[in-house]
Amino acid sequence: MRSCTHPQNGGTITDLPAGIMEIGMGQHGEGGGGQKPLVSADDTAAEMVDLLCQQLQPKAGDKMMLIINGVGATTHMELNIIFRKAYKELEARGLQVVVSRIQEILTVQEQAGFQMIMAILDEDHIDYLKNKRADAPYWTTIGK
Repeated sequence: MRSCTHPQNGGTITDLPAGIMEIGMGQHGEGGGGQKPLVSADDTAAEMVDLLCQQLQPKAGDKMMLIINGVGATTHMELNIIFRKAYKELEARGLQVVVSRIQEILTVQEQAGFQMIMAILDEDHIDYLKNKRADAPYWTTIGK
């Protein structure tokens, strides 16, 4: 896992030993859920979906938003692998992903890793996210 450097002084912001990962780490390396041995992308995605579902408490049939945000050094292929597994995990729980994105919205320069963002959506939010025009950096929707 590769860390990021501070833009002012070039110093390392945070560092993980080789073969170690952390779920729940903050955007700038703040401690999260504890360090653990590195596991596969599929296992990581499944664990993160489980942790987020424990917090959100979705029910079968709920409509979901799923965003995978690359934080800098993770390739789009790797982000798609994470998304694929997260999508399948949600589907297996009877949840429907109706709004999704896979991109770099908020990065920390050369940091490796990703963020998984999930929300339960009602019809108003689905309509808004899919059909209302948005023209902000990294969030563009053409709308109807």
